[in-house]
Amino acid sequence: MAVLHQGWRVNSEQICYNSLCFVALHHPVFFHSPIGFIKYSTDMKLEALNIQNFRSIQEVTVENCGEFNVIVGKNNAGKSNILLAINAFFQSLRKGEPIILKPPIGNSIDHYNNLVGKQIEITIFFQLSLAERDNLIQDIVSELPQVKNSVNGINSELRLAVNLEFTSFPEQLGYVKKMALCKPNYSILSEESVVHTILEIGPEAAKELSDKAKRSQELENEIEQINIVASERFKRLDEDDWNRLKANPSAFLERFLFGVSSRARITRPTGNLLNRLESLIQSLESKGDFPDAASSLIESMQQEAFNLRTEPIRHRINSFSGQETSVPIYVLNLMKKIGEMNVLYLTERREPIGKREASQLLDLKITRGGPEKLRAIQNTVSALLGVDIDAFRAKKTSSVEDPEAELDVDQFLVQVNGAGIREALRLILDYELNRPNILLVEEPEIHLHPALETSMMRYLKTIGKDCQIFITTHSTNFLDTAEMRNVYLASRDNSTTIQLINVEEAEQSVPRELGIRLSSLFMFDRLVFVEGPTDEDVIREWAFICGINLAQASVGFVPMGGVRNLAHFATEATINFLSKRRVSVFFMLDRDEREESEIKHLTMQLGNKAKLIVLNKRELENYLLSPKAIAKFIDLKHQLTGRKENKAINEDEIAQAIDKCADELKNCAIERRVAKITCRPILLNRDAILNPDSVASLANKLKEEYNNQKEKLTQLEKEIESVIEAQTQLVESKWVTKKRDLVPGDILLDNLCKLFGVRFNKERDSARLASLMEESEIDSEIKTILRTFAD
Repeated sequence: MAVLHQGWRVNSEQICYNSLCFVALHHPVFFHSPIGFIKYSTDMKLEALNIQNFRSIQEVTVENCGEFNVIVGKNNAGKSNILLAINAFFQSLRKGEPIILKPPIGNSIDHYNNLVGKQIEITIFFQLSLAERDNLIQDIVSELPQVKNSVNGINSELRLAVNLEFTSFPEQLGYVKKMALCKPNYSILSEESVVHTILEIGPEAAKELSDKAKRSQELENEIEQINIVASERFKRLDEDDWNRLKANPSAFLERFLFGVSSRARITRPTGNLLNRLESLIQSLESKGDFPDAASSLIESMQQEAFNLRTEPIRHRINSFSGQETSVPIYVLNLMKKIGEMNVLYLTERREPIGKREASQLLDLKITRGGPEKLRAIQNTVSALLGVDIDAFRAKKTSSVEDPEAELDVDQFLVQVNGAGIREALRLILDYELNRPNILLVEEPEIHLHPALETSMMRYLKTIGKDCQIFITTHSTNFLDTAEMRNVYLASRDNSTTIQLINVEEAEQSVPRELGIRLSSLFMFDRLVFVEGPTDEDVIREWAFICGINLAQASVGFVPMGGVRNLAHFATEATINFLSKRRVSVFFMLDRDEREESEIKHLTMQLGNKAKLIVLNKRELENYLLSPKAIAKFIDLKHQLTGRKENKAINEDEIAQAIDKCADELKNCAIERRVAKITCRPILLNRDAILNPDSVASLANKLKEEYNNQKEKLTQLEKEIESVIEAQTQLVESKWVTKKRDLVPGDILLDNLCKLFGVRFNKERDSARLASLMEESEIDSEIKTILRTFAD
């Protein structure tokens, strides 16, 4: 004898029968033979995926997925929708069934452009290990011995493709549309890619299977309700209640047997179940007959469910061996294997770390083998974050019978630690305590300090050897951490698109010694090459004041370390690579002492793949000469140094001081222009020295080249006075109206600030002064340049 259904005693034959029903109940509709379900170890690797008509995605293919996959892109590009689709795929198959009655996606908002008439499709391509391939063959042969020769020819390099379809109209439903073994290197399920079809379900067959599954689920729920009624509700009826129920079941049945009890209210009974119970009660002679009658009713309903599941469907489905009237067991085994894959999805809005993790760590302390696991986790946290963690039972209070666990970080409760530590712990403990096969993480850099970002990146890459990882990120640190081989760029115009970034091509086209970060090449739509880092800071301050969102326009900056490095950054390979990526490229240079002929030469050098912007004023600091902003800056400097001025700084006084300081720098302006012409570097003609056609000796060729350079220097020496005179006349002709534009702006600002007891440092103070300007004080030329960057 054995006990089944909450204390109902049945014989061994009933146990055997009910075991079959149990299998059927947990694999609705598709059970058609007593072959058992095989449990595999899961070594499958996700190699590619195709998503259609899902949220911002009309169609996207993610190819060549590896152990560690990074999806980058600006906000609202659709990065998270890719992770959401992967998670929905595995959620849908977690029961190992081809029909998903309550799919995790399928609402109108989940359809691309709310087009509910277009089905959502998610196809994932898996790499099968040799053991997995052999298990599949064994399953097929066990069920279909006649196809032994065919399956033995299955190539181990074939990919397993699983295609799910989700519909919203006329009802919300998900189902496995197709499973197939496909040729390698194919990431779209097509006739050309398919080698062997394992399962294919058409819409009519899916509808029929869905109807069966829904009815099977109803029967399962009804059986559970009868069990609750028989084991709890019915026993509380006294004789008066029984007599009233017996006399008028339709009036009292739902109230007496399905009303509120000490347990939660059970699901409202279906009309079919009420009719069954009404008929049952009317057939009874006494209250004592109810348990046996309920047991018989359950058995008949189980038989009904069994018949429903074993009954062939009218619309046939395709399988490995041809058309079938039910889903083969080897297909269910394969689905079950996929459904058992442990997928952990950490969304951008993560649950705060605390009691749950503390309880799990505390359990490790008292579980066999647990202390070793706990020490390993503690060592990992200590190495990555530099903190010690432990879990303890909270002190028992009079109001709490079972005290909760508490998580300590460096002997303080985790709740009082900073957001960065808590977020990092959230990620580490979620992985270490769950050990998923696939880890999906949105924005792992949230609340992390840049140094901590780097540590977490190394950790994720390390665990990627045991767990396939997909992350979305905005962090340039995550992208610039070297050794990236599976980086995808998400972008969006009308719909989301995905591009696998060719890191090797980038490294070949853009030499590392240039110092251009990988993120600059792939995370921006526009790149502005500037002479120094302070230029970027000043430009960003001005853009903010003018209401121009450079981040939204995906504008990035690359400091060149001075104009002398322009030729290195503007190589043909670099420009061609960025042009191929459709990145708009700008080179912004100070005017300094450049003549129009030099600017024309630089423009021709860049060609039409990059735009050269040369400032009209000498340098960026010359655009900061606003008396009102300078007055604020000087006052701020006084506050920072703890000094207080007796009187407010007069803007007119500053304007006069600007002109006075500029006049004092007239000779400086002339000298720099003269130096530009007369101090050009001396470059020997190397090709002439190494010319193999020359019969002269090496020493004579060198001497000849030295003499050529001496002649040039002699000629330049003769022209010094005329150069000085010409440049002096040029400066004098522009001085009255352009003096503020001709002198070095940083020196002018520092000399001006000295008059008021403070100093100006270009690196520290340029952006600070720019932030104090109002939009009306920003030069129209600068506003035009900013709009050029953002348009």
